[in-house]
Amino acid sequence: MAGRNALYDLIPALSQAVEIPIICVGNLTTGGTGKTPMVAYLANYFHKHGLKIAILSRGYGRKNRQNPKLITKASSINSLAVRELGDEALMLHQQVPDAVLVLDGNRIRGAQAAIKQFSPDLLLMDDGFQHRRLRRNLNLLMIDSQKLFGNHQLLPSGSLREPLNSLKRADAVIFNKFDQHHPHFYGEAAEVLNHISKDRVFCSSYHLHRFRTADDKNSLSLNEFKKLGPLCACSGLANNDYFFAQLRSRGLQLEDTASFNDHYDYCDSDLKHLMSMSGTRPLITTAKDAVKLIALAEKKEAALLEQLWIAEIGLKIDRESTFLELLKPFVRPQNRPTINPARP
Repeated sequence: MAGRNALYDLIPALSQAVEIPIICVGNLTTGGTGKTPMVAYLANYFHKHGLKIAILSRGYGRKNRQNPKLITKASSINSLAVRELGDEALMLHQQVPDAVLVLDGNRIRGAQAAIKQFSPDLLLMDDGFQHRRLRRNLNLLMIDSQKLFGNHQLLPSGSLREPLNSLKRADAVIFNKFDQHHPHFYGEAAEVLNHISKDRVFCSSYHLHRFRTADDKNSLSLNEFKKLGPLCACSGLANNDYFFAQLRSRGLQLEDTASFNDHYDYCDSDLKHLMSMSGTRPLITTAKDAVKLIALAEKKEAALLEQLWIAEIGLKIDRESTFLELLKPFVRPQNRPTINPARP
């Protein structure tokens, strides 16, 4: 890994730039750190400022991953199945439907296809920190405040994808899930400051906005949802305990929970278990899990759809105004500051 990074640093010809800016969101470790919610946050921010956005993603877990796929707001309903996009990509499309979604393991090919067919103003690359072949203008690095760097060992001995000195490639570091950070967070996190200045380090957490039904016909605020009484919850995330703890910390009474592996592929028996567990009580899940549960329940257990509620969660960033200063160069006004040069 050190040799690979050194080659990209020393030989510019190994990487390739495209004609529009790219913001990359990535991490140093395996598992969920909040990359996709950050991409959704960025896409919504730039869309509000009138920019056309394309999102580059591998589409983890999708069928026929070797085939590139481009999704727009006008795409046919058949192309929007979870098996065609993957759970996170489908969730992204639902949350930012105005963005073009480009699913391709070959990021250069995907970027070129997006530019040729849709002429976006900006590309957002989801999970691309280690994908150094495609040059980018801004690197945002997400770190899980609960797990941090594990045992500080590289794969397969630990969870690190590359050494901590790779932090020097980041333009900003965001410690996510800071509301439930590790007991030794400050001692562990201090190492980050050896590689990036303190003013480029931010903290974020998830904010519960509302709860909506599976058919999108009803929506309740947190206070309204509390009045429903005892609840159940299920999720298939890298850290299910964080999701359940977050619900409880907001005053919700969870009677029972069901945890599944990250990107879990639900089956018929899982639906029966969830119905048995929840009984007549509402069942809360994440937007990521909902795309799979709804698709399966529509075919197998339609009754589950009447109990299922989706927690609408957004990213909340501390010192947000300072963070947004990093994004302003990418907004259109003619007097905008100079954008960072593209680099691997």
